[in-house]
Amino acid sequence: MTLRVSLLGPLQVIRGEEIVTPSAGKLRQLLSLLALCANNIVLIEQIIEELWEQCPPASVSTTLQTYIYLLRKDLGLGRPQSTRASGTVDRRPSLQTSPYGYQLCLDTELLDSLRFEQLAERGRLELEAGKTATAAGTLAEALQHWRGPALVDVACGPLLQAEVLRLEENRKSTLENRIDADLALGRHMELLGELTALVAKHPTHEGFPARLMKALYRAGRRSDALGVYQRLRYNLATELGLDPSTEVERLHQSILNADSVLDLPEPAESSTVLPVTSTPPSQIPHAVPEIVGRSQQLAEIFDLLTAPAPERPTVVMIAGPPGVGATTICAHVSHQVRGCYPGGQFFAAMIDQDGRRVGAAKVLENFLKAIGVPEDRMPPSLMERAQVFQDWARTRKILIVLDDVVDTCQVSPLLPVNPDSALLVTCRRRLSIPSVSTLVNIPPLTVDEGVRLLMDLLGKNRVERELAAARRLVDLYDGLPAALQGIAACLLVRPHWTLERLAARKDYELSVSGAVAPERSDDPAGSILASVQRTYQLAPRRSQIALGQLAKLSASVVSLSVAASALGVDEHLAESILEELVELRLLETEAVAHQEKGPHYWFLPTFRRMGTHLAGFRHRLHWTEGGFPATTGAEALAGAQGLPRVS
Repeated sequence: MTLRVSLLGPLQVIRGEEIVTPSAGKLRQLLSLLALCANNIVLIEQIIEELWEQCPPASVSTTLQTYIYLLRKDLGLGRPQSTRASGTVDRRPSLQTSPYGYQLCLDTELLDSLRFEQLAERGRLELEAGKTATAAGTLAEALQHWRGPALVDVACGPLLQAEVLRLEENRKSTLENRIDADLALGRHMELLGELTALVAKHPTHEGFPARLMKALYRAGRRSDALGVYQRLRYNLATELGLDPSTEVERLHQSILNADSVLDLPEPAESSTVLPVTSTPPSQIPHAVPEIVGRSQQLAEIFDLLTAPAPERPTVVMIAGPPGVGATTICAHVSHQVRGCYPGGQFFAAMIDQDGRRVGAAKVLENFLKAIGVPEDRMPPSLMERAQVFQDWARTRKILIVLDDVVDTCQVSPLLPVNPDSALLVTCRRRLSIPSVSTLVNIPPLTVDEGVRLLMDLLGKNRVERELAAARRLVDLYDGLPAALQGIAACLLVRPHWTLERLAARKDYELSVSGAVAPERSDDPAGSILASVQRTYQLAPRRSQIALGQLAKLSASVVSLSVAASALGVDEHLAESILEELVELRLLETEAVAHQEKGPHYWFLPTFRRMGTHLAGFRHRLHWTEGGFPATTGAEALAGAQGLPRVS
């Protein structure tokens, strides 16, 4: 089973699909040191200096051997021989002992710090060799391995502190190289926001202000570039008592003189011309001819996509709980406005059928194929593909539709560059994307709207004969269009069933067991189970466990104190878990006036009934820090979080 170790951010260890990060402080510190020196022997004296500095315990050798034993046991690190019976090299992760120390053997691909350093060095060499576009992609890929400050949650001794400092400096250097590559490729407009934030974060670091000055100058904002210089000069003088470097002074003088040396060089003629199809691509999926109960939202989205061109591309985000029909609305509107985007219409599903995230590189590959780029001439890196697509789209009015976006990294490389173009996004979770012009929330249908949808699907006469049963079914499934379509499908293949019969069956099941069986073929909830399950898979493990525990509560509305008690954690952790579920739209919330304890939370009843079904099987057996099976959800939650249970 593979073991992946992540050091560039909070320490994280994943074995297979299970998070097995040690929670004990000394174990985390020892593992971090061994991982940072992976595939090299770490001397026992170095380990002792890192863990205890000048004050090792009297039984230091025994204590260290115990730590090594615990790491081997908890992480599944054996002592493999150099060759197996077949004669091939054993590349399984292992923790080996030598006469002088210990060595963690780990493939480069399984350790983010090693992979980052390899990509950073390769990108630096590509940049020096003049392969600017390739270098930009390689360096960007290297930086994507960072999730925050290195080992931010590990208590570091002298050796780890030195290694963390080295990694952070390498990160900063790699970032500067990537920005240099982007500037050379003419991406100064795209860099302005990032560089402005970097200058604010590092006010005395001369490299970032210098690059911001150059980007502003090339964007036609010479006065702003000079303002950056003045602020840098002031910060250096007041904080360090220094003047700007000769290089920065020279840049400042070039900006004052409008020196042509700062102009973007003319791009060299490409030796290969990428073929482009003459027919504008159209990838929008088929849409239903009419949508019930969404007139206000449809009109708002239509107006946004057909309004006069603003200064930047229109970006509209559609959000709602699973099964609410956001994808259907997106496809419907896209067909209505396709005539406004003659350059082409592009569509991509951002998670696959198994609930796995689809990367922007794969999406761009499909977009480039749609415009005629053959497989054998496909750019290899994300940045290169984005550049080719942007160059093609710069003079075309196009519509891009991204369905089921999971995180902002999927969106950024796909943003249109032509201000007349538009991007339409549906989200699997609540996201904060700065480029979004408008967020359109899609609520469940009202009972009357749900009945109208059933009439469209089953026929007006059949539903009118049993209006009361139809209203009960809509209410039972919270007005979620996906569930109502499941109701219609169930009744269409059973024309001998009445709506009353189906409603009575569901009422009986709820009265007996309090739940339904969404995996059954005659249950309408099965039509939204897949959607809810894909969302559930995006949740952190602790939230998946908590979902099943909260779904068992009898109270329809849950406060922070009730949730904390049910989960066996303090209120701060309970609030973090609840907000994770709200972000994924598996839980609803609203602020309560004069409520000092925070907002109240509740499930849509359909999601409550699915909570135990989804969480129960996968988390029936959990493991706590000590390796013992947890018998309650609260104990499992404590193990998932690495915190002691609150009694």
